[in-house]
Amino acid sequence: MAEPDDEGQGLDDFTEQEKALLRRVDELIAVHGGDLRAVIETLLMAYDDRVEQVSFGFVRGRGRGG
Repeated sequence: MAEPDDEGQGLDDFTEQEKALLRRVDELIAVHGGDLRAVIETLLMAYDDRVEQVSFGFVRGRGRGG
């Protein structure tokens, strides 16, 4: 039986997609030395960059890098 997580669920209760997402989150936290604020800031910067790329492409009728 899998070890329960913080909410009492074992990893067996998650789909492969959910497990992959949990691994990515754990990796981000580890890379930032457990600093959750740094993780959030990184995610927000990546989101802002993506929104800017999509908006520029939509307004200008161009794709990324074009």
